[in-house]
Amino acid sequence: MSKSKSSRSKTKALPKTRASKAAGKKEKGATSAAGNLLLVNMIPKSLSHESNQDSEPTLAVNPRNPQQIVGTAFSPDPMGGANAPIYISIDGGRTWTLNSIVPSETQTGDICVGFSPTNGKLYAGILRIPSQDTRLNILRTDDFQSPNLMTVLVDRLGVDQPFLQAAPMAGPSPKDRIYVGNNDFGATNGQTSTIDYSLNGAVSKAKFKKARIESRQTAQQNGPQVRPACHADGTVYLAYMGWRSTSGSWEGNTLVVTADVVVVRDDAGGNSTKPFRSLLDPGDSLPGRRIVQGITFPFHSSDAGVPGQQRLGGDLAIAVDPTNSALVYIAWADLRGGIYTLHVRRSTDRGVTWSSNDLLTAPRAVNPALAINNAGRVGLLYQQLTGTGTMLQWVTHFQRSSDGTNWTDLILSKAPADRPQAEFSPYLGDYDFLLSVGKDFYGIFSANNSPEMTHFPNGVVYQRNANFNTRTLLAVDNTTPVPVSIDPFFFKVTE
Repeated sequence: MSKSKSSRSKTKALPKTRASKAAGKKEKGATSAAGNLLLVNMIPKSLSHESNQDSEPTLAVNPRNPQQIVGTAFSPDPMGGANAPIYISIDGGRTWTLNSIVPSETQTGDICVGFSPTNGKLYAGILRIPSQDTRLNILRTDDFQSPNLMTVLVDRLGVDQPFLQAAPMAGPSPKDRIYVGNNDFGATNGQTSTIDYSLNGAVSKAKFKKARIESRQTAQQNGPQVRPACHADGTVYLAYMGWRSTSGSWEGNTLVVTADVVVVRDDAGGNSTKPFRSLLDPGDSLPGRRIVQGITFPFHSSDAGVPGQQRLGGDLAIAVDPTNSALVYIAWADLRGGIYTLHVRRSTDRGVTWSSNDLLTAPRAVNPALAINNAGRVGLLYQQLTGTGTMLQWVTHFQRSSDGTNWTDLILSKAPADRPQAEFSPYLGDYDFLLSVGKDFYGIFSANNSPEMTHFPNGVVYQRNANFNTRTLLAVDNTTPVPVSIDPFFFKVTE
């Protein structure tokens, strides 16, 4: 079996440069019963000629200054240079530019970013290119607008899908707590689910520890998803897919995994002699509460033969209420009746017990992301495949609920799933991203960028040149047609 994603081929030939536009609809957002929405295509006007597959996005918002936002995607440096770019906005997400400060050749493999809640430093976990093996870097910069490269804090091989959260340390002297969930193939016993963490990532020579969080036998490895959710009181949750058996072939794109969805917890943020062992399972008394056991799902090596061109592979998300560390939501996807299906459940007692039935179920849905605002309202972002044949569409939903029972659905995008043709996997990404600052929700997803208002039923703003009347993307000259591609889209919902 290949290392989870076999680097999951995320690099590709580089286009020449990029471009921007500010056409579309309702720059101030679409106001409805669902809230006030700002939805922005993030490709700058100066890069309007680009046609990259800018998939698998993540997002960071500076909680000290929400006008400062950083986004990422599988986007190459516009000039084909030696470093990879981040997307930056200093006006709350209305306009975006690129800043190539990530030390990875032209673009990265996986990348996930987060702002410090205490000092505005930006952190990132990446898979660095080039590498003979998947190469983890944990990075930091004091100024994300500076042209200076991010500082490398951790550098090692054999790691997949780093997923980062930054959290404040409670107490009179706040410190940056940095948590990077990942699948580390250095585990000799197959217990690959791992967390790299620092209890003070802001110091010049930040020290990181590594903890294995799996405590049960695996099918020689676990899934790539290790998702942290952090609270200011020191509580840290981690969700992962514990692989128990497999059948089929990775190489043949027929691999099927049987797994448990597991949540571990540490009540001191990892600052203990046996970290991430605070939550025990009532069935076997081992660390890590098994939310569901024995689920199955396909784990694809590519999009070949998969409807919607989106490979599948154990989607997972978790979030904790910022005002109540006992309230946790989790989302995962598995096969139910032969249909890949998204599930959402909740715990109100620090992960000890969970709702026995789904709070929300969505068939043919991928890329769940969860966040809870400071009013206790939960947000859920996901992308759902609808229709059949030539009518297949990827529909991006943002659902919200104050009680976990009644949900308000806001459709962000609905676009054809058969175009553009995938250049590599993942097509849309193995994940997207959602977070909250105060009462407001911020998110990012990748989607078909056809300039058609029917694809954006609640409005959109384009930076890159496009003609919504002729439904044509245009180059920097605002005349030459540009092929449809996959772009990152930023959104904010003001409560």
